[in-house]
Amino acid sequence: MKILVCTDGSDYSKKNIQFASNMVGTCAINEITIIHVHESSSIVPDYWHGKYLFTAEEEKKLKDIDKRIQEERKKYFTTAIKEFEKHDIPVNTVYKAGHPAEVISKVADEGDYDLIIIGRRGMGGMKKLFMGSVSAAVLQLANTNVLIVK
Repeated sequence: MKILVCTDGSDYSKKNIQFASNMVGTCAINEITIIHVHESSSIVPDYWHGKYLFTAEEEKKLKDIDKRIQEERKKYFTTAIKEFEKHDIPVNTVYKAGHPAEVISKVADEGDYDLIIIGRRGMGGMKKLFMGSVSAAVLQLANTNVLIVK
C-alpha cells in the first residue's frame, strides 16, 4: 500500500503526520510519500512580469526572499520524516508549487497511491463547522481514497 501524506507545517498538519505515523505502524505499508505544495512558484507571479517594473536590485531581493521561503518550507519534511522513522518504512518527499488540491490529486493519480491523508483545518467560530478549502477540494478532485484527520 502506498500512502500520500499532506503537510503544510502547521500544528494541525503535525497532528495529521502523527496520526498517519501511528496508523502505518500497525499496517502493511510499503511506501510513504510526504507532500508539501507551495501555493505559487514565487512571490512575483508570472502575470506580474512586465506589469510592475522592478529594478534589477528589487527583483534580486524578491527572488532571494522567495528562495528563503521555499527552503524554510522544505524543513517541514525533517520533523515529519522523524515520525515515520520509528516504523522502518521508506519515506519519500515531494515539494511542488501550484494549487495545492490540484497538485495533490495529480501526484496521487500519477503515483498510483492507495490513500491520501490530509488534515482538516481547525478554525475558530462558525468556520470550524466547515472543512478547509484544500481538504474539501482534494476530497472532490481525487480519484483515490482520502482520509481527513480531524
